[in-house]
Amino acid sequence: MKILVTGAAGFIGFHTARALLDRGETVVGLDNLNTYYEPALKLARLQMLEQYANFSFLELNIADRAATHLRVRSTGRTLLCLSRYDKMSITRSRFMPPQKRPMN
Repeated sequence: MKILVTGAAGFIGFHTARALLDRGETVVGLDNLNTYYEPALKLARLQMLEQYANFSFLELNIADRAATHLRVRSTGRTLLCLSRYDKMSITRSRFMPPQKRPMN
């Protein structure tokens, strides 16, 4: 399965991508590489992920809807790992079918 992990250079996205890669999944990592915290740390994480043959990376800001839509369409199932929402709203799409959740 091909899985898109947003924020792949961040803490949560990096560890999620690495866990998926370790279990044999194909991962497309996406990150805008902003300067919210040290860019050198983000680049170091990407270098570790790029050692996997089944990893590819796109530098892209998901707030740019048109560019994101064009690239995400071909990735198949999508897993979103977002740590910041920065003045944007994330809505369900055909890439993320609704899931039934138990009511408490």
